[in-house]
Amino acid sequence: MRVLILGASSAVGSALASEFAPGNSLILAGRNRERLAEAEDACRRAGALHATSVAADLVAGVGSLLQAVEGPRIDLIVDAASAASATRDDKIEAGQLQGLLAADLTSKIELLDHLLERQAEAPGVIFVSTVLTLVKSPGRTVYASLKCLNEAYLKTTRKRRPDLRLLVVYVGTVIDPRNPSGKASRLARAVGKAFRAGKSRMSFGLSGALLVGLFYVQPVLFLFAISVQRRLRRVRS
Repeated sequence: MRVLILGASSAVGSALASEFAPGNSLILAGRNRERLAEAEDACRRAGALHATSVAADLVAGVGSLLQAVEGPRIDLIVDAASAASATRDDKIEAGQLQGLLAADLTSKIELLDHLLERQAEAPGVIFVSTVLTLVKSPGRTVYASLKCLNEAYLKTTRKRRPDLRLLVVYVGTVIDPRNPSGKASRLARAVGKAFRAGKSRMSFGLSGALLVGLFYVQPVLFLFAISVQRRLRRVRS
């Protein structure tokens, strides 16, 4: 496979690159050149047929990435990139919003639309999201909203392109690159297993599993409450 990793200079992106490295050719995209070089070396040690890196800031658009994906088709996009993940709402200035919107949403839409137009077969997409898209989180609404919009775009695209294989990963634990706990590697292994098993969504971390489960139980509880309310009304009448 020819695999494009977005956010490959992050701890999660680098771990995912190594997970999908054996026997594949990889294009690693990220903002930090030094960490990209480290991820590239790790992919080669993991058995990548070929690994190359592209220093790209999605805030500025996808020009450099469009050049990098020319040639053989892209079989898989692993999206672990997010400019808004490290910034709380109260730290975001008005002038930053347009850049965050470009990095976390519109640039990715432009990239995938370009590939869908160029390729006869749609690439698979692994989208690393967060449980914050499913629950209200004070102070992180910008980050969660951009993730939610990106997921909505991918699911809408899959309806018009059924050949697009999508795995959404809801992460429900903090992965701190300054604390080498092994979480990123465990997440990468779990994602690889879920993708190979053909799953469309998965959660990672105990709180992630609980919150995702609660989110999907909510509609059932809501319908049950309505049913009980209607029965009470009939009894009273």
